Amino acid sequence: MYKTILCAIESSDEGKHVLSKAIKIAEKFDSRLIVINVLPYTFLPKDYQKVLKDEAIPKLEKLTSEFSILKKNKILKVGKPYDVICTEAMKKQVDLIIIGTHSKTGLSALLGSTASGVANYAPCDVHFIKV
Repeated sequence: MYKTILCAIESSDEGKHVLSKAIKIAEKFDSRLIVINVLPYTFLPKDYQKVLKDEAIPKLEKLTSEFSILKKNKILKVGKPYDVICTEAMKKQVDLIIIGTHSKTGLSALLGSTASGVANYAPCDVHFIKV
């Protein structure tokens, strides 16, 4: 049913939880799993953003290596998270986006601003994992 799944994570314990669930779903459907981590764009100098990205790489590597995710199936980008996730989903012809959600009140808070944006703009199905 789902040929390609995009799992959007943060490099954290919550991200690990979301990724572990995404792997089970990908195995169930015999899907290709792509993992994306988007660092929010800031108005800080580009060299500082590069430092943030350079610091994020080993964290993403550590998290994904625990699950044997191939390098070609990992994406690390800087930008508006929901926009980058939806754009990559279109580029990779993704059938399902899996993303964590953890907030408690209001629509944005219910899903979180990134999850809410993905829900509104995704070109495919979206599955939320409560963290």
